Amino acid sequence: SAIPSAVSDYEIDNSLRWNSGDSAKLTKTPGTATSNQIGTLSWWMKLGDMTDSAWGLSNYLDEGNRTSISTAGNALNMFGKVGSTANKPNLTTTQLFRDTSAWYHIVYSIDVSQSTASDRIKLYVNGEQVTSFSSESYPDEDVDFPLFSKANMLIGARYAGSIVEHTDGYMAEFYYVDGTALAPSSFGELSSTTNQWK
Repeated sequence: SAIPSAVSDYEIDNSLRWNSGDSAKLTKTPGTATSNQIGTLSWWMKLGDMTDSAWGLSNYLDEGNRTSISTAGNALNMFGKVGSTANKPNLTTTQLFRDTSAWYHIVYSIDVSQSTASDRIKLYVNGEQVTSFSSESYPDEDVDFPLFSKANMLIGARYAGSIVEHTDGYMAEFYYVDGTALAPSSFGELSSTTNQWK
């Protein structure tokens, strides 16, 4: 069904509802990436039961080469391993995500070819860049980044040696853009009448 956004004059045509108890997930084996270093992820999410579950997605080849994004501990976290070296990246927001009535728009704009570490991964929530992290480490420059280059993509679950933390809540308008690091303005805009991101 159509999901109304925070602004009443716009509706999202397609969405998913996740029930963590069903252990549901979407899987995809992507083709050869245009770039193993540059890409964008964008989606809208609405959190459900946070007691036993966290919102999650990941891409992995094996335990030592993987990247995941989750809401474990009510923060938004991107964690990775490259060649079995952990914390490449490890970005955990100080901002907490506990409002189960709100839609959040999440954008990860990634370009690991950048010489400045903090420019390699940029996180945006509702159109605003997040710059405050309780843990903050970035992948090495020009690394073969597991989020884009590895074989197994999971949406609605997280991989950490096995598939864990199935999503509970809603998701809409998920985009994976291969080879281009985009800003939130490619996916949404600020309403001139309500000042809300839509």
